[in-house]
Amino acid sequence: MMLNRTAQMGTAPIGRLLIRLGTPGMISMFIMTLYNITDTFWVAKLGPRPIAALTIAFPYQMLLVAIGVSSGAGFSSLISRRFGRGKIEETNWIAGQIFPLVFGFGLLFCIATTFFTRPVLEVFGVTSDIYAPARDYLFIIGFGAFFTLFSMISNNVLRGSGNTFAPMLFMGVAAILNIILDPFFIFGIGIFPAWGVQGAAVATLISQFIAAAGNFIYLLSRHSGYRFRWSYLHPNWPMLLKVYQVGLPAFVMQLAASLTMVVINRILSGFGSQAIAANGLIFRLISLMVMPAIGLGQGLLPLAGYNFGAGRPGRLWSAVKLASLFSLLIIVLGYVWLQLFPTFWIRLFTRDEVFLPLAASAVRMATLLLPLVGPLFIWIITFQALGQGRTAMMISLSRQVIFLPLLLILPKFMGLMGVWAAIPISDAMAFLIGGAFIRNEYRQQRRAQVSRSEERKIGAKECMPPDWVG
Repeated sequence: MMLNRTAQMGTAPIGRLLIRLGTPGMISMFIMTLYNITDTFWVAKLGPRPIAALTIAFPYQMLLVAIGVSSGAGFSSLISRRFGRGKIEETNWIAGQIFPLVFGFGLLFCIATTFFTRPVLEVFGVTSDIYAPARDYLFIIGFGAFFTLFSMISNNVLRGSGNTFAPMLFMGVAAILNIILDPFFIFGIGIFPAWGVQGAAVATLISQFIAAAGNFIYLLSRHSGYRFRWSYLHPNWPMLLKVYQVGLPAFVMQLAASLTMVVINRILSGFGSQAIAANGLIFRLISLMVMPAIGLGQGLLPLAGYNFGAGRPGRLWSAVKLASLFSLLIIVLGYVWLQLFPTFWIRLFTRDEVFLPLAASAVRMATLLLPLVGPLFIWIITFQALGQGRTAMMISLSRQVIFLPLLLILPKFMGLMGVWAAIPISDAMAFLIGGAFIRNEYRQQRRAQVSRSEERKIGAKECMPPDWVG
């Protein structure tokens, strides 16, 4: 059954296939965004300072996502290409590596938040008035690192085989549970204690455990199509190296985003906790708009990887072009509403009349060129699918390399607005750089395809009897 589903990536119509593979990915990424959105939504009822506390802790979560996304991208790309070449046993071996990987990284993240909470938060730019709630939130979230990583990586292992429904289902159940539990643990409804910011972390921890447990049970069942042996669960360093040769660009991109968030928060700390809170809302709203496009890219990754491995460049580039267009349209739908009515979105979180004007102007400026980010992410994921990790990493880094100098320079001339203005400028420059790379790759593959076609024609003529030639 799994083989039939995987083989369809080389035969089914591209548009229909991209929708089938991409829709669950979009829903899954949207659901993932709901974790932070939901926490912020309820915590915001306590005031702007708790929002700032969650924002200070956000780089840690972004770093956790960096490991999950990069590992997942590497696993999905390797598995889909092995399926395209018919190497079924090797896919099982690759999939088994998620277990030692999750244990190692999960332990590292847990130790960091348990024993080094204060140094971590000080590096992130915490101010004295939000240290206590940020500490409480980060301490609990650290224990969920195992579950978060396993859920994210196993989702991509399942997607690599063409299975997009199961990971979407488990993430959906977990997100709904988080939405339900948040107000109970934050405000102390009924028998539940009123834990405030710490309650949001507890609700997230429980929901992430449910998602990880569902993926674990399904992955080991006969329905997943994978068959594990004990030897597959031991660390295989050459194989893990291959995973990160593909996934490194995603890690660098997420790591750079995390470090950028740290720099932003440290700069904003000079403007007060309300500026940090505004930054938190901006990044959550941007995530809400962009994550579905990234989910579409996750659906593209196995499709592109399979057809690249199977030697079908026509289907590969048709999928890339269609995914780029879809990602643009997806973000534009939310972008228009965000630009026209920013206060509507902000009032969903807080009705603080002092905070609203600051946040509204920040949202408008920061999201000015947001639609360009959709195709940019699609192009990065395309290079990951092709196994060209270095190129994808260069495109990913270009955005941050441009952004950080602007972040240090513009506020000197524009004040607080200079922080937000640096975002659209870097988006535009990275879009141009990514477009140049993807256009060059397309032309190279077209030339290679024409050369192979000419070689086949010459070879066919040489094999013909003399009477047929000429």
